[in-house]
Amino acid sequence: MKKNDAILVAELGATNARLAMTLDKINLIEIRNYPLNVFSSVNNLFEKYFKDCGLCLKRGIIGVAAPVLEEEVKFTNIDIDFNQKSLRNSIFKKELLVLNDLELQAYGLEAVIENDIIKIGSVKEEKKGSKVLISPGTGLGLAGIVNKEVVFTEGGHLEIPSNVQDFNYIFKKFEKERKRLPTFEDFLSGKGINYIFCYLSGSKLSPYSNEEILINKTDENCIKTRKMITFLLSVYLRYIALIWGATSGVFITGSIANTLLKKEVHSSFRTEFENSMTMKQLLLKIPLYLIKDVNLGLKGGLILASRV
Repeated sequence: MKKNDAILVAELGATNARLAMTLDKINLIEIRNYPLNVFSSVNNLFEKYFKDCGLCLKRGIIGVAAPVLEEEVKFTNIDIDFNQKSLRNSIFKKELLVLNDLELQAYGLEAVIENDIIKIGSVKEEKKGSKVLISPGTGLGLAGIVNKEVVFTEGGHLEIPSNVQDFNYIFKKFEKERKRLPTFEDFLSGKGINYIFCYLSGSKLSPYSNEEILINKTDENCIKTRKMITFLLSVYLRYIALIWGATSGVFITGSIANTLLKKEVHSSFRTEFENSMTMKQLLLKIPLYLIKDVNLGLKGGLILASRV
């Protein structure tokens, strides 16, 4: 591939942007990360990347933390929007593919190597079933894979049942404040970590970052927050696994999941995931995987680049 046919691969989350390029559709080069909040538009972001790399690209594959339904794309958890047609006309004049960021990551599953996957439990993978990929982060992303075809969803916005253990009072507080029922994304996300900690501590402002809350082993409210988030994540994975019949695996990715799901909690997490009076036998056959690879979205973009 000539340099003028190089392809930009980008994953734009709600907090950070991860960008790379491929010259041969086999390897990624010039991998760089940028905080999104320092850019006034996606055009400025791409121009900064091109300047840093010393090369302007006319082809792009971009995953965004937003539903991609029409030309207008508006991010869910950050004040950024753009028009696909305008982006094509101004920068990616040869080719542009825009898709949801979890959709992009899901394509990358076929490129993940064994060393980047941690199995939670000892369930054997069933090759013929569907897969799901879930990522709690700034929001809560979900994508499915059926017969190697990726299916975009907004499943993080499912409302949480009111009878979830130990959450009744916090749900009532949330509903009273927000005038709506809470969704799984409201709690299985950075904002959810902060909300639960503040509820437990009785404070309006947390003295800790979300990461500090999840790793703190001395503050009782941090410990309880971590346990509640871990429990709710197991419940969510159970629901999603049953909905999708994900016998080929439930894959979990992102910094929150990797911080929560240390080896010492794998057994209890697996047990809670399987905790169903009616569907336990199915859940016993569904493998759980934790993905450590931070470049999953870029690898998904590389897979798509190899197909064009």
